[in-house]
Amino acid sequence: MPTSVFQQVSLLPGLWPSPGLLDALRPLSERPPLRLSEWPSPDSEPGESFARTDALLAGWKDRLDAGHLSQLPALRYVGLRATSTDRVDLDHARRAGITVSPIYGYGDIGTAEFVIEQLLVHTRHSGGAPGELAGRRLGLIGYGPVARRVGKVAMALAMDVLFHTPRHRSTAADEPRWAPLAELLGSADCLSFHSPAYRHVVTLQDLCRIPEGAVVVVTTLGLPMAETDLRAWQADRSGPVILDSCAAHAVSESTRLVPGIDVHDLYAARTTESVKRAEAQLLENLTAALRL
Repeated sequence: MPTSVFQQVSLLPGLWPSPGLLDALRPLSERPPLRLSEWPSPDSEPGESFARTDALLAGWKDRLDAGHLSQLPALRYVGLRATSTDRVDLDHARRAGITVSPIYGYGDIGTAEFVIEQLLVHTRHSGGAPGELAGRRLGLIGYGPVARRVGKVAMALAMDVLFHTPRHRSTAADEPRWAPLAELLGSADCLSFHSPAYRHVVTLQDLCRIPEGAVVVVTTLGLPMAETDLRAWQADRSGPVILDSCAAHAVSESTRLVPGIDVHDLYAARTTESVKRAEAQLLENLTAALRL
């Protein structure tokens, strides 16, 4: 039955809410929104309030498995400040009647701009004579909205752009063209990974096809290859591998210290504008859930 407010809206640590979001949540929760620094134990100070949670807001780092979700008997809504639902037990949520709502597209512009920025930086300012992107081949692993945006900008800069997805996709003559993985990897001057979250899509054998000096940018959630494969491959090459904080969040210190692996302490998707878009979608989804 639709209600005017939730009983208790709780925010998990991975949400990083702005003050404006907290203000906007207050009219939607019978009790003050509960902002958490960790998942509370039942006997902790916030445990009693948390147990009443019927709307839970979480980020992409927050793990919501069956064990966690079952601790909240009143829970009926999970709002994700993320596109991926990989860390949510969707089967348990369905059985328990919990609606799970991700958000989409909020960070596409920031991520695409970061990728193009890194390609420019490492082509023009990596030592020696400055180079140009025009005429170089960019390979895109995955071809979702961010990859398509990167491909469009790269083609405007006169790059030759290929993409690979598991299934062949036809595109127009003025768009990037699909290529088999081996061809794409073996001929790329630059590579950008846009594959599904937490999924290894290339092996060490695949990585060894990449030209030694190619610039590789990774902004996926989690590495798209085994960490040991990344270390073994990068140890024998000169080109850089650029990781944002999403790709590098679980990477060990020994991997970070491998020459040529450049970890940026920022989330490519997180810009002033993307935060506003993400929080607006989060609120829109939460408000819509009250009408269910």
